[in-house]
Amino acid sequence: MINSTLIGAAIIGCGWAGQRHAAALASQGVSLRWAVDVDLARAQSIAEAYPPCRVATSHAQTLDDAGVDVVSLCLPHYLHAPVGIAALDAGKHVLVEKPLAGDLDEADAMITAAQRADKILMVAENVRFDPLYLRIQALLAEGVIGRPALIQMIRECYLQRSFLEDRPWFLNEHQAAGGIMMSGGIHDFETMRLLLGEIEQVQALRAPQRFLEMEGDDTSVALVRFAGADGRPGAVATLVESFLMKNLVTASGPEVHTLRIDGELGSIEVRDGRTIHLFSERADLLPGGELREHILYVPEQDTFTVLIAHLLACMADGSEPITSGRRQRRALEAVCAAYRSMAEGGAPVTLSAPSS
Repeated sequence: MINSTLIGAAIIGCGWAGQRHAAALASQGVSLRWAVDVDLARAQSIAEAYPPCRVATSHAQTLDDAGVDVVSLCLPHYLHAPVGIAALDAGKHVLVEKPLAGDLDEADAMITAAQRADKILMVAENVRFDPLYLRIQALLAEGVIGRPALIQMIRECYLQRSFLEDRPWFLNEHQAAGGIMMSGGIHDFETMRLLLGEIEQVQALRAPQRFLEMEGDDTSVALVRFAGADGRPGAVATLVESFLMKNLVTASGPEVHTLRIDGELGSIEVRDGRTIHLFSERADLLPGGELREHILYVPEQDTFTVLIAHLLACMADGSEPITSGRRQRRALEAVCAAYRSMAEGGAPVTLSAPSS
C-alpha cells in the first residue's frame, strides 16, 4: 500500500479545476510540489495555500522533478494530449480533467503513451463518483421502473462574462475542441452510459448561435440510441446542452441540470439539486395499493476528493481506474459523433463496437 504522504504531485493549470484538484490531493496527504500556470499569480495562490509548493510558468521543469509522482492536468482542452503525453513519457501518472483529449486520435496517443510508460492515465470525470447518479444506477438495477425506454437530460446554463474572463480560450473552437457539447455533453454522455449502458448511435443539431464571439456551439441537441439486449431495441435519449437558457436561476450564475428516466413501471426524475423523485407501479412501492411519489434525498459529496482517493488506491494496487483513459474514450467518441452529425446536417452516426 502506498503511503500518500510520500507521493508528490504537480498541478498544471491553476484555475477553478486546478484549485479543486489541489485541495483534494492535499486532503489525502499528497505533497503538492509544483503549481504551474502561465498566470503566475494563479500558481502562487495555490503554492501559498500548500507550502512548500513551488511555482512555475512552464510544465517542463516539473516533469524533471523526480519527486513528482502524479501530474494533475487542468488545462485548455487542446493541451491535454501534448502535456499529458510529455508527463507520461517522463514517468508520471496523469490525472486529466475532462475531456480526455480534443479528439480520438489525441486520446489514442495518450492511451498508448500510458501503456508504453506503464503508468495510470485517469480522467477526472466526477459523475462516475457522484452518489446521486450511483443511487439512480442502483435503483435502475433493482428494477424499480422496469426496463428503461427513455432518458431526457437538460443542462441549462447562461454564459457569464466571469466564465469567459477566466477561460478566454473557450471562445476558440480549436482550443476548446468544440463548444458546450464538449464541455458539458462529455459529462452527460458519461452519465447516460453509467445509467443505461453503451451508446450505439448519435444524431445532433446545432441551434442558432446566441453568443457570436464564441466559435463553438453555445446550444446543441442530441438524439441518442443505446445498444439493445435480448433481441429488443435499446432505450433512446434526448440531450440538450445550452449556454443561452436564461431564467432567474441561471441569470445569477448557477447551472440547472435535469434528468428524467421513464420505464415500463414508472419514472425517476431529478428536477434540480439532490432530490430523486421516484414514481413506480411496482407492487412493493404501492403502499395500500395507492399511487404515490417517493422522495429520496442524496447528500452532496466532494467528488474530487473521492476520485483522488480512487486514483491513489489504483496507484497502490495497480488496478485500472473506473475512469481510465481507455474507458473514458467512449464518452469522447459519443461527443465526436455528435459533432460529426452536426457537420452532416443531423445525420445519424454509429459508434464503433465497444471494447471489452
